[in-house]
Amino acid sequence: MYSLYLECAESEAEMLSSDLWEEGACGIQEEALPGARCLLRAWFEDPAGLLQRFPEYQPRLEADPDIDWETASRQAWEPFDVGRRLHLAPEWDENPTPRGRLRLTIHPGLALGTGAHPATQLCLEALEKHLRAGETVLDVGAGSGILMAASILLGARHAAGCDIEYDSIAVARRNLIADALPPHVFAGSTRAIRSLSVDVLVANINAVTHQTLAGEYARIARRALILSGFPDRHEARLLECFPALGFSVVDTLSRNEWVCSVLCKNEETS
Repeated sequence: MYSLYLECAESEAEMLSSDLWEEGACGIQEEALPGARCLLRAWFEDPAGLLQRFPEYQPRLEADPDIDWETASRQAWEPFDVGRRLHLAPEWDENPTPRGRLRLTIHPGLALGTGAHPATQLCLEALEKHLRAGETVLDVGAGSGILMAASILLGARHAAGCDIEYDSIAVARRNLIADALPPHVFAGSTRAIRSLSVDVLVANINAVTHQTLAGEYARIARRALILSGFPDRHEARLLECFPALGFSVVDTLSRNEWVCSVLCKNEETS
């Protein structure tokens, strides 16, 4: 077994972890470093080509003695709370859920959405604050399915998701089935979704994609949009197109450099 060490900005850790899983990592640990940076340690059985694959992250490769990599990887995923109501715990955790909290199971793996990234946490907090009991939710860019699962826990009557990446769809379906939640997630784009078909649309993707899909968001959502996945420097430019689409910002959540904007239809804010 071999350990590959990579140093990156905190904001890049989740995406880089996804790349490492796709390269065949057997397990990953993350260590916080000063200056909003982190050190990723990934275990591989075959080290061929790894140093050339990630040259920009100061890669370092070491041969390991025989270790239980699964146990080591699991130790890096500790349960944690988000917002006032959610308790995120990895699928193998057997500790009781804290009193007054809703247990949201996370499934570390190929798809993004473990709850560790600030943008994901902001989406969860925004859902907790702004989702109304009995509403319907669409997650655009479903990833691991974590936002759909959270929506059901927080009182949504129905939650669905779409993603253009088939592998993400497969992961989300598997995770939702494992959590005994209806797997209403499909491969495809927003163009396949009926107009005004959901109350709340949530999307945790990059700012360029948000801008491209803004008109689709406004067409699909009856009441509110929850948008994250972008740094604060992109916020103003991203949001400038929504007033013309009939949506106004009603709340902004932020953590480190990441932002989550909550917008409602103008008749909802009047």
